[in-house]
Amino acid sequence: MRTWKSNLEETKQHYTDWWNQKGIVLNMWEHFQEGVKPHADVPAPVPPVDLNQKWFDPQWRAGYLDWYVAHSSLMADMLPVANTQLGPGSLAAILGGVFEGGEDTIWIHPDPDFKEDIVFNPEHPNWILHKELLRACKKRADGHYYVGMPDLMEGLDVLAALKGTDKVLLDTVMQPEVLEHQMQQINDIYFKVFDELYDIIREGDEMAFCYFSSWAPGKMSKLQSDISTMISEDDYRRFVQPFIREQCRKIDYTLYHLDGVGAMHHLPALLEIDELNAIQWTPGVGEPQGGSPKWYDLYKKILAAGKSVMACWVAMDELKPLLDAIGGDGVHIEMDFHNEREVEQAMRIVEEYTTKHTAKTMDETGEEQDVVRDFSVQEKIQVRLSPEKEDETLKPLYDAIVGGKLEPAVEVTKQAIADGVPPQEIINNYMIKAMGEVGQRFQDGKAFVPQLLMAGRAMKGALELLKPLLKGSASTTIGKVVIGTVKGDLHDIGKNLVASMLEGCGFEVVNIGIDVSCDKFVEAVKENHADILCMSALLTTTMTYMKEVIQALEAAGIRRQVKVMIGGAPVSQGFADEIGADGYSDNANTAVAVAKELMGRRN
Repeated sequence: MRTWKSNLEETKQHYTDWWNQKGIVLNMWEHFQEGVKPHADVPAPVPPVDLNQKWFDPQWRAGYLDWYVAHSSLMADMLPVANTQLGPGSLAAILGGVFEGGEDTIWIHPDPDFKEDIVFNPEHPNWILHKELLRACKKRADGHYYVGMPDLMEGLDVLAALKGTDKVLLDTVMQPEVLEHQMQQINDIYFKVFDELYDIIREGDEMAFCYFSSWAPGKMSKLQSDISTMISEDDYRRFVQPFIREQCRKIDYTLYHLDGVGAMHHLPALLEIDELNAIQWTPGVGEPQGGSPKWYDLYKKILAAGKSVMACWVAMDELKPLLDAIGGDGVHIEMDFHNEREVEQAMRIVEEYTTKHTAKTMDETGEEQDVVRDFSVQEKIQVRLSPEKEDETLKPLYDAIVGGKLEPAVEVTKQAIADGVPPQEIINNYMIKAMGEVGQRFQDGKAFVPQLLMAGRAMKGALELLKPLLKGSASTTIGKVVIGTVKGDLHDIGKNLVASMLEGCGFEVVNIGIDVSCDKFVEAVKENHADILCMSALLTTTMTYMKEVIQALEAAGIRRQVKVMIGGAPVSQGFADEIGADGYSDNANTAVAVAKELMGRRN
């Protein structure tokens, strides 16, 4: 390569050593341009006319990336690589998902015509777009930098993007054989897509991967299953591990993206995959980032299992203590650099470790570290019924809801109606208590999202039979709730869980969906005479919109008529106080308690 990076061969050696758990790689998540002397006289492209051109015009993107790499710092082990991703999980778009370009990222909406049999269409426009983008970038690169492999993603995450997270999670219970077949179909298509794109971007036999700006002396890929935070260890070993293992066997170098503390209970299953080379750790929103001492034992456990480690968003004052704690073999450090002076400072620290091997290994027979929760044996939900007003004929309804069994729940409810049992007694003494039990198990880590969804489904089926009998009764519901995900945010799994829990515990819920504007929130509150407005956001870039909604309620003169509750990964009690929300919940189970408290504090 006629690379713009003067120390490329040294960087490639660092990567080769790191893959073999022998050395240190010093990199950063994204390149910076401030104060950097350009590597070539590449003019800045004209601004895009719209978001479609910004993301989906191969020639414009190739020109922009050419300028971007030419003006980026390439010190330390930063690679000259064009980030060609078409959104995280773009294999879903190739298989029929719908692209939408946002200001900072690309959204992939579910396929409106999804069919259970997943088929690759070589003429699909999104597949053609992938190839055209990579070819345009490769031509512009002209051997001066790498063209990165798009972040295709795989398995359950792709399927969730194609048909919706809720449906995939329910499939783990309702049609597991179909789900396994779909996972194999996606894997088979993944290899075909990967190999064809690899032939476009490779430099000899080597390649770079766009999103993590990483390199390998052969085929490499970043693997993941973010949806796995919601499933049990048994389900992970059935629906995720076999397909990750197959990828690790067919791709020379593999890095697994372990995302969030909720995914940590799957670490033992990952470490069982001998062919997996490395694990990248992302702590998640609200947690200390990758350089924190909180994660030292996690890194040691991974290294002791023969895998290399990638620690991300390490701050300068954390670098030396991190290396002192876990050593310098098999450690890839993604720093949060702002200028080249900081890069030089970090390079001096790392230099002290290049000839030393000080990593401390953990005895394989030693105790499990506290940071890794042990969910190796999934505890079954045990039914507990309050002794008051216990009715043996209705106990099966409680059992059915806790067990997520729709048909038995409906049948028992039908019989109770025929026997003249008051509807409110059925709801209060059996349905609400059953959902509370499942919610508590979910909060304790003894049940997972599929079980919660199945319980909600069983409860809703039974509740539909009772609703006609409750019309006109003042005691029908605790209160009315309008719930939605704020404008710009398309995530709905957490919001739907909260809606299910609230409905199961006696609230009337109006779910107005995702990407909800201020006007729509205000209209829904007015139209439904809502007691509580619940807003959800998963992104830090969208959570600020919650304040605009509250301001819109004030402008409409209805702020004092409705309580506002907010939630989502980046949201905190402090943020709720800052924007004037009345309540905050960090999970679906506590949302019920917060909502009930708000109903007791109405003006």
